[in-house]
Amino acid sequence: METGKTSKYLKYAFGEIVLVVLGILIALSINNWNENRINSQKEVLYLTGFKNDLTTQIEALNFRIEFYNSVINMAESILSDFSKTGKLLEIDHINSKLSKMMYSLGYPDRKTTFNEITATGHVGLIKSKDLRTKIINYYQFSETNSLSVDSNKSEVFYGKIFPIISSSTILLAENFEFKTNTVNKNLLEKQLSKIFETQLKDPSNSFNIINAVSMRLILAKTNLSSVEEGQKFAKYLLKLIETELSN
Repeated sequence: METGKTSKYLKYAFGEIVLVVLGILIALSINNWNENRINSQKEVLYLTGFKNDLTTQIEALNFRIEFYNSVINMAESILSDFSKTGKLLEIDHINSKLSKMMYSLGYPDRKTTFNEITATGHVGLIKSKDLRTKIINYYQFSETNSLSVDSNKSEVFYGKIFPIISSSTILLAENFEFKTNTVNKNLLEKQLSKIFETQLKDPSNSFNIINAVSMRLILAKTNLSSVEEGQKFAKYLLKLIETELSN
């Protein structure tokens, strides 16, 4: 009798252990499934964030491509006209053209999602290793471009070009597409015109101005190349992310 009771108890205990183990396994499975579901949702949110950041980045890069092409055309126009006459004052709208040589733009920086995903350590949530690598490579490439363009802006443009052109130009708000309510543009230009003409007639000033315009042309072409490469990479990455989101 005792042996029979012990046998039944052992079977019951074993059954209890099996049920407990099965319960733990089921609980772990549900927990893993729920965690994977949450991680998948986070991945979609991050990929959508990258898509939005890249879209605005591409728009900003497009604006800079248009800007640099405008600067290049303006600079080439000044240099071409000067090569024919040898006189800055004989170039049509020379003051307006020189004024537009004084405007500059930095490299756009749209990386809110990348900053967040790296700060939180959630880079691994991007399941595709290839896509994850390309995202990291893109933002490293973008950082290099940004440093290059911004360095050119601070050291070459503001350090060498801007001082020369600004000292030989009548700075009017209207030349930068800003309207003034109390300033008489024509009167201000008339008051400064004699000094302006003297500046541009001076051979040494002409030499410095033309060199500054040439340098502005070179700088614009250099930065344009960086921006175009950045735009190409951004468009490529955007397509990859859109494909991943559609799967």
